[in-house]
Amino acid sequence: MIPIYFKISVINNIVDNKMKRKTMALFASLLASGNLIAEDDTNFELEKTTVVAVANKQARPIAEVIGSVSVITSDNIAETNSENIADVLRYEGNIQIENAGTRFGTTGINIRGIGKNRVAIEVDGITNAKQFSLGSYSNATSQFPETDLIKSIEILNGPASTLYGSDAIGGIVSIQTWDPQDLTRLSDDNKYTKFRLGYDGKTHGRVISALTAWDNESSGGVFAATQRDGKGLINHDSNHTARDFSDWDEQSLFSKFVVNTAGSNTLKFGFSGSQRDSDTQINSFIGQGRFSRTTELNATDTSDHYNITLNYDFIINNSWFDDGVVRGYYAQTSFDQDTFEKRSSFSGTPLDQFRHFEFQQKNTGIELNLNKRIITESATHNIIYGLDYTSANIEELRDGFETNLTTNVSTNSILGEIFPRRDFPNSQIDEIGVFIVDEISLSDSSLTIIPAIRFDYYDLTPSRDALFDANGIDTEIVSISEFDVSPKLGMLYQLNDESNIYAQYVRGFRAPPFDDVNIGLNIPLFNIRAIANPDLKSETSNGLELGYRFFGENNQFNLALFQTNYKDFIESKAVIGIDPETSTLLFQSRNIDKAEIYGFELAHHWQINDDFSSYSSLAWTHGTNKINNQPLNSISPAKAVNNLEWRLPNSLWNINLFSTFVKGVDKVNEEDDTFFKPSGYAVFDLFINRTIGKNQTVRFGVFNLTNKQYWNWQQVRNFDENDAIIDALSQPSTYVSLSYSIRL
Repeated sequence: MIPIYFKISVINNIVDNKMKRKTMALFASLLASGNLIAEDDTNFELEKTTVVAVANKQARPIAEVIGSVSVITSDNIAETNSENIADVLRYEGNIQIENAGTRFGTTGINIRGIGKNRVAIEVDGITNAKQFSLGSYSNATSQFPETDLIKSIEILNGPASTLYGSDAIGGIVSIQTWDPQDLTRLSDDNKYTKFRLGYDGKTHGRVISALTAWDNESSGGVFAATQRDGKGLINHDSNHTARDFSDWDEQSLFSKFVVNTAGSNTLKFGFSGSQRDSDTQINSFIGQGRFSRTTELNATDTSDHYNITLNYDFIINNSWFDDGVVRGYYAQTSFDQDTFEKRSSFSGTPLDQFRHFEFQQKNTGIELNLNKRIITESATHNIIYGLDYTSANIEELRDGFETNLTTNVSTNSILGEIFPRRDFPNSQIDEIGVFIVDEISLSDSSLTIIPAIRFDYYDLTPSRDALFDANGIDTEIVSISEFDVSPKLGMLYQLNDESNIYAQYVRGFRAPPFDDVNIGLNIPLFNIRAIANPDLKSETSNGLELGYRFFGENNQFNLALFQTNYKDFIESKAVIGIDPETSTLLFQSRNIDKAEIYGFELAHHWQINDDFSSYSSLAWTHGTNKINNQPLNSISPAKAVNNLEWRLPNSLWNINLFSTFVKGVDKVNEEDDTFFKPSGYAVFDLFINRTIGKNQTVRFGVFNLTNKQYWNWQQVRNFDENDAIIDALSQPSTYVSLSYSIRL
C-alpha cells in the first residue's frame, strides 16, 4: 500500500521530459543552480480527516470508513515517477497487476487473488470496458487514463457489489481526474499551466505532456495533451535473440468544463480520447510448443478509446433528499490486432499466415445518487441511495488467411478454422441496479451501524449472424436474465479519539460473462470445440472483515483480517469430455462449487522526526478450491513494503527509499501441469526529488538497485517450469527514470 499517511501536496508537479541526453544535461544544469529556493506548495497530512468516497459513494473521513481502503494521491504518483497504472500500483501489498507480456501488456487488476473482469474499474464514475482474450493472438486489455490526469485513486479491497454491482465481486478501483479548481487554487490569478518531460528506462519510454486550467466564479475548464513513445520491456539480462522488441506510441487528449449554476449546483462536461499504435517483433515464443515450426512472428496493433460525460451536482434540501448527482456517459473502446507469422507445415512446406482480430465495446450509462440526512433523538441517519443503468454492446471478429509460399496459393482456412468468424455472437448487456445505504450514528454512543442492500437485474441478449455460424449452424446460443440481492452490514466502534475497530459482512455477485455463456470456438483440425452453457450460474460470495485503526500523533496503524467464501466460481473453457458421436473434445465454461480466500493486511506509519518518516505494509493471502482442496493459483505470494522518507521542512529535497520483499511461490495447484514457481526476492528503489524555485521540479529514480533477477507471479503463473519463455518474462535489470516539470 502506497503511504496514505505521508505529507503530500494538494497537487503534484506535472512533469516534463524529452530525449534522454538532453534531459540529463538539463537536470545537471538545474541542480547546479545554487541560488534557487524551494517551491512553496501547500502541504497537508493525509490522516484520519482525509476523505474518501469509494466505500459509501459519498465523501467520508478515512477513519470513519468500514473496510480496507487504499488511497493513492497525485503526489505518490509523481514522487515515484509512475508512468502507467502498473507503476502506480507496484508498492501496493494486496493489489497486483495482471500482465500478458510484451505485446499486450497490462490486462487488468487483481485484488486479494481475484482478477480479470471481477474487479470493477471506474474513471470519474465511468465503467471500464471488459477485458477479453482468446489464444495467443487476441487480447482486448483494460484501459487506464494518463497518470498526469489522475488526482487520486481509491481502492476498496474485497467484494463491493452492494454499491457497484456485478463487476465488483473482487473489489473496486475508482480513479478521479482533475477538476479546474483543484489546479487553480495553487495560483494567484485563477489560471494554471504546467509542462512535463519524462524518460522511463525500463522501456526507453519518453513522454511530453501539457496541462492547463482556468477557473472563475461562473465557469472553469481543464485541458491536457500527452504524447508517449517507447520500446518493449527490457528484461533482466535477456538474450538479444530471444527478447521481444516493440516500438509504440500513444497520444491522449483530455478536457473538462465546469459551469456553476444557481444554488451552488454544478454542471460538468467531459471529453477524453486516446490512441495507441505498436509494432512488436516476438522472439520469445519461436521454436517452442505450438510455435516449434515458427520462424518469424510479428504484430501490428492499434487501440483507441474515447468517452463523453455529463455530470450535474445539485443541492435541493427537500423532504426526500438534500443533495445528489446525476451522471450520464457514452464510451467506446476498440482494438485492431494483426499477426504475421512465417512457419512450416508438418511436411515442411513454408507457410505465411496472417491473423486479424477486432474487438469493440460501446458503453452507455446513467447514474443517480441521492443523499439525505435525518436527525432524531436516538440517532443520526445519513442515507445514500440511488440507481444506475448501463448498456454495453460488444462485438468481436477474427479473420485470416494462409499462403503456401511454394505454390503462392492462399486459403481462408487456418488449422481447419474458416475465416472470417466470431468466437461469440454480438452481445448486448443491460444492467440495472438500485441500492440504499443508511449510516446510523447512535446518540450518546461510540457505535455506528451501516446496513446496505442492492438489487441488481442483468440481461444478456446475443444476436447470431453468418460470421458466428462459421462455428456451425448447430452452435447453440443462449440468453440470460439474472436477478440478485447483495446485502451488507457494517459496524464501527470508536474506542477513543485515536482508535476504532470495525466489522462487516458483505455479499457479492457476478453475473455470467458474455464470452463464457456463448463461446463458439471450433477447430476441426485439432477436433476440439467449445459449447454454450445455458445453465451457467452467477458467482456469489460471502465475506467477513475485521479491522483496527490507530491514528496517533507520530504513529498510525491499520490492521484488516478478511475471509471470503465464493460459490459457483466460473471456470472458463474447462474440458468436459468427448462427444460420443463425433469424438470431438468438448470445452465449456462451468461453475466450481466452492472456493475460500482469507488473509490479513497490515500498515504502519511512523513519523520519526520532522524530517524522517517510515511507512511499512504487509499483505498475506491464502486461497483454496474447496472441491479438490488445491491452492488457487490466482493468489499472489506474501508481500512486504517499506518506504523510508527524508523530506526537508522547506521541501527543497525529498528522498524515498522503497524496499519490496516478496515470498517465493511454493503452493500451487499442479494437478494438470507442473508450473514455474519463482523464488522470493527483495528489490530496492531510490527516488530523489529536487524542487527548484517556485515553479520547477526535477525527479530522479533508480530501480532495482541490486540488479536482482525476479518474476511477478501474476505474469508467469500459467507457464510450465521448463518453459523456455520464462527468462523473457523476468523483470528489468537496474534502470533509471527522469522527469522535469515547470509551472508557468
